[in-house]
Amino acid sequence: MSVVTKMITMKSIAYAALILLGITFNLDLTSDHLKVYDGEWNGTLTYLNYGDDKTMVDLSVRMVANFDKGRLKFDYFYDEGNGTIEKRSGVFKITRSKILYNGSWTLDSSNITDLENWALIMSSQGKDNNRKASFKQTVEVSPERIVYIKMVKYDGESDYFMRNRHVFER
Repeated sequence: MSVVTKMITMKSIAYAALILLGITFNLDLTSDHLKVYDGEWNGTLTYLNYGDDKTMVDLSVRMVANFDKGRLKFDYFYDEGNGTIEKRSGVFKITRSKILYNGSWTLDSSNITDLENWALIMSSQGKDNNRKASFKQTVEVSPERIVYIKMVKYDGESDYFMRNRHVFER
């Protein structure tokens, strides 16, 4: 076997091992990881204005989350700044093949330390601002802080941009 062939074989084995390890780590994510959300959180929403896709907007937000029967039910209360509070509700659920959180997401990778400290990178396809798009979402969780970042890439474009970021703290 030539040196080049050995190097290619070693690289192939290394890549296969990394892929298998990635799959193994991703399988560690269960609905029990959602229990850390239970309770009330305060924070901010920063989003790119849909009207011009240029202006960043910050809003105060409160999240009330309830873990029940393997899923997380939550309500967001956004302070619009003019005395108006907007309420949004949703569910966060983990199944064997998908993550359901305001739509269906594919788990691309995870970094799980324990039930209360973990991070996910997820992807999906859909529409953003009436345009076909690809989405990437990161979720970083600890008992004191939760951060969601949603990135968007329009079809035909090469770069992702941040659509919104939620940062919650206890």
